[in-house]
Amino acid sequence: MPDNIAFRATIDHYTQVLVRRKYIALAVGLAVLSVFTWGSFIMPKVYEASSTVTIEKSGLINPLMEGVGVSPTEARLRKIRSTIASRSTIAQVIEKLGPAYATENETQFNGLIKKIQSNLKITVREEGERRGDPDLFTIEYRGGDPLEVKNFIETLVKEFINQSVLYQNMDAEGVYRFIDSQLEEYKIKLEYSDKSIREFLEQNPTMVPQSEETIARRIENFQVAYIEGSIQLKELLQKRENLRKQLTGEKELSVAFISESSYSPAGFKGTSEDRQKEHLNTLNNELMLLLTKYTIDHPDVLRLQSEINEIQSQLAKPKEKRNNSGSVSGSEMRTLNPVYHRIKEELSKTDMEIDAVRARVDELTKRQSEGRAVLERMPKEQEEWTKLRRDRTAYQHIYDELLQKRESARVSKNLEMSDSTMIFRMIDSPILPRFPVSPNRIQWIVFGFLMGIVSAFGAAVGRDYLDPSYKNEQTIQDDLHLPVLASIPLIRTATDHHAKTKFDNKIYALAAIYCTLIGLLLFIEILYRYLGIRLLPF
Repeated sequence: MPDNIAFRATIDHYTQVLVRRKYIALAVGLAVLSVFTWGSFIMPKVYEASSTVTIEKSGLINPLMEGVGVSPTEARLRKIRSTIASRSTIAQVIEKLGPAYATENETQFNGLIKKIQSNLKITVREEGERRGDPDLFTIEYRGGDPLEVKNFIETLVKEFINQSVLYQNMDAEGVYRFIDSQLEEYKIKLEYSDKSIREFLEQNPTMVPQSEETIARRIENFQVAYIEGSIQLKELLQKRENLRKQLTGEKELSVAFISESSYSPAGFKGTSEDRQKEHLNTLNNELMLLLTKYTIDHPDVLRLQSEINEIQSQLAKPKEKRNNSGSVSGSEMRTLNPVYHRIKEELSKTDMEIDAVRARVDELTKRQSEGRAVLERMPKEQEEWTKLRRDRTAYQHIYDELLQKRESARVSKNLEMSDSTMIFRMIDSPILPRFPVSPNRIQWIVFGFLMGIVSAFGAAVGRDYLDPSYKNEQTIQDDLHLPVLASIPLIRTATDHHAKTKFDNKIYALAAIYCTLIGLLLFIEILYRYLGIRLLPF
């Protein structure tokens, strides 16, 4: 209840303020309304023309383009914004429009381009975003002449589409050429790296692909084999010495006494010469049998061969000498000593083994020296080898990537040059604007009414607040802390009251007429903008 009383008191207070300051309130309110209303008629008109362009992508080519170096849509849209608003594009549009945008000097031309750039707006349409299609964008341009605005935006869109196709092909060709040049450069580097590796391998045939651990293990194996070979060599040398001692105790030939009866079997009748020939045939047969089993160096083969030679030499002597040298009981025959021959053969084999082992020990010594030399210079050469391999691997990796990118760039170039990947199409052509986008007279007049009411109330309250005179007894008591003994009200005669009322009515009538006039203008604007009925020529 007390809140309602206070609220009513506040309302009554401000009502009294408006009544007391009604002239100021009316003057300020009407002035603000006039500023907004007539300002909307005085301000220069700004018309806007727009065109919607879409980027259509081929549904058949798109699946084939996965992984191919074609610019993403977002990047293309950013490039579109910079291309449309670029100085070169606007300059070409101005040149095509001709006298409508003629300038006298370079300074005016630069100013015209900056003005056009400030009035140009490129946005992605919101409905395109809701459909999940960011390839739809709108180009808007504002100017004072509706026909010029429409012609400018139409020419600009056409010029942009032509340039986009041209730049798209140029970009694809430029990327392909750049990648191709880089590919040739890395091909040369790769060939040089292969040449360096070949030269390194030729200079260090025992170096690669061994490691220090492998070479150290090999040197250790050589050392073990060297020790074994040295021991074996000492054993063979000792064996040879023993064989030589044995050989000195044996004679190369032995003398055998052979009776004549031994030349032929029992019961054989004939001369001594016939018996020797018969025995020679027997020995030849035995020799042939032995040669089927043993080599010509076998002791038994040598012994038979010696006996055969001895008999043949006896048969070759003249008959008188054979009779003189022969005896009744038989004859002597010198034959090869088998023991001597075996020792000599073993000694020969031992000498060959000694030569083989000695050559092996020398080779092991040489290999150890080479291994130690390789091990000493390995850190530096291994570092060089690692660097060569690392460079070669890096060049090969980059070369393979560039090879793939060049192929992708070639496909991209062919696709873009054939207009298969992206087609710019103007789906909403610019139309001649009927109404200016600025100023919007309906909004301005409505806003003028609202601001007039607010400013009238604010002016009345402000004027009353700045008035130092007391309005009632309570204010005097609160400020001066003195009791009010009496108050004298303003006394007006009937004539004064009638004259004041008449004056007020005139003011109210003029204000109402003025507001009605502005309201009529508002109604005319509504008819023109929303119904196309034009009642005023301006």
